[in-house]
Amino acid sequence: MPQNNIIQNGSFDAGSDGWTGTDLETNFTEGAYVPGNSPNRVAELDGTNAQITVMQQTISIAGAQTTALTFRTALRSASAPGQGEGFRVDILDSDGNVIATQEYFPSSTGWVTQALPVSFPEAGTYTVRFTELGANDSLGAIVDDISMLVCFTAGTLIDTADGPRAVESLTVGDLIWTQDAGLQPLRWIGLREVSVAEQQADARLRPVVFAPGSLGRELPERRMMVSPQHRICMGDWRTELYFGQPEVLIPAHALVNGGTVRVADGLSPVTYVHFLLDGHQIVRSDGALTESFFPSALSLGGLDRAARDELFALFPDLASLRHAFPRTARRVLRGREARLVA
Repeated sequence: MPQNNIIQNGSFDAGSDGWTGTDLETNFTEGAYVPGNSPNRVAELDGTNAQITVMQQTISIAGAQTTALTFRTALRSASAPGQGEGFRVDILDSDGNVIATQEYFPSSTGWVTQALPVSFPEAGTYTVRFTELGANDSLGAIVDDISMLVCFTAGTLIDTADGPRAVESLTVGDLIWTQDAGLQPLRWIGLREVSVAEQQADARLRPVVFAPGSLGRELPERRMMVSPQHRICMGDWRTELYFGQPEVLIPAHALVNGGTVRVADGLSPVTYVHFLLDGHQIVRSDGALTESFFPSALSLGGLDRAARDELFALFPDLASLRHAFPRTARRVLRGREARLVA
């Protein structure tokens, strides 16, 4: 099943973005700690003398599954091996119960990749936490490239007549909540798998990742990933002032800010799921307002051949776009317009 890294800023390229805790040190490059003068940014788990470094972030898991937290670790040059400089990794559930834990004590300045197996018992919110161990003398272990791969297709919950449902579990005939037309039957659903090779060859195929709360009002409710052209419904005083509209649609790529909204690294396969209703509608995905599939030359081109053939068999006129929906559910902002709202 396709997977995606759910750790935000595990490379520390954006400093401490995505991480909370105490005594975080993420502002220096690898070359400041170990030989080689690499400009790659890393995190040290012993930032300040006499302070305990705790570095953590919250993740959302869509369902029970077994995976692993992976990362690279080394001992900085100023630390002597065998002196107990290291750290503990804990993964905790929402009640604070530890479901996986392991201590690590790197022994050299050479990078070693580690993996902490973890079995998530159910869907929910969990915490990944790194805690400093050792002399607490500001000369400790360093970490980088923290990653956890989980199923992407189970990551988006769509509001339906039966409550939120994983998008990949939807079937034709299911009633989907819409903002303008109440419950609407699902007419067609299709999947498009994009390999790592495709994403590396064309960055436009990489998903856009929204951190929880990145759209305001605590939305989305969980980490959300969509295709770059997928449009998000937004509305506030700026949409009224600049466009005379209470709500507008903005492509996800136009909302990227390098922090809470970012483009994925493209190092894991990804599956895009599209579903069609009787008209273009505003639906709720992970609590946020987004669009249903809107047939157009661009969006149809994003489907694989089997999905297009299935869609055209159900809706023959779409093959030539003669029967494309007459209008989008909201005005669509583009480029410079979107920057006034984003």
